[in-house]
Amino acid sequence: MMDAKQTILAQARAAGAQVTALREQVLDIVLRQHGVIKAYVVLAQMQQENAAPVAPPTAYRALDFWAEQGVLHKVAAVNGYVLCSHASHQCGHDCHGHGEHAHHQAFILVCTECGAVDEQSLSNEWAALQAGVAASGFALQEEHVVLTGRCRQCRQ
Repeated sequence: MMDAKQTILAQARAAGAQVTALREQVLDIVLRQHGVIKAYVVLAQMQQENAAPVAPPTAYRALDFWAEQGVLHKVAAVNGYVLCSHASHQCGHDCHGHGEHAHHQAFILVCTECGAVDEQSLSNEWAALQAGVAASGFALQEEHVVLTGRCRQCRQ
């Protein structure tokens, strides 16, 4: 069985994406993090791991690359990225029968106290949300909703 990194790399390459050494390094860093992923944390980690200096745009471009591949959700509301819970599924993006973009349609719950992230793909709720949006004539640019609050552990 392939681990998450190898599955993600195989899916990116199968989609024709060029995975450079720096992009792979960023993927390693992202897979080690929990909760909201901040670009400056990724950059600091890259600078620690590389002998040569790393420019800030390098980290941002690599994070955006992984967001384009469906591995990360770029979430402006928390000024960072969130690892997609469907990113490393070996069966492809349609393994749950929710359609090819199901992994981009998510309710992302972010704990404001500890930073924990939980991604919920509530298909019935998404269908209702999309119907309401379509009826209003509004066109979504991002198909995720970020809800902030306190997780179960922090509330106890």
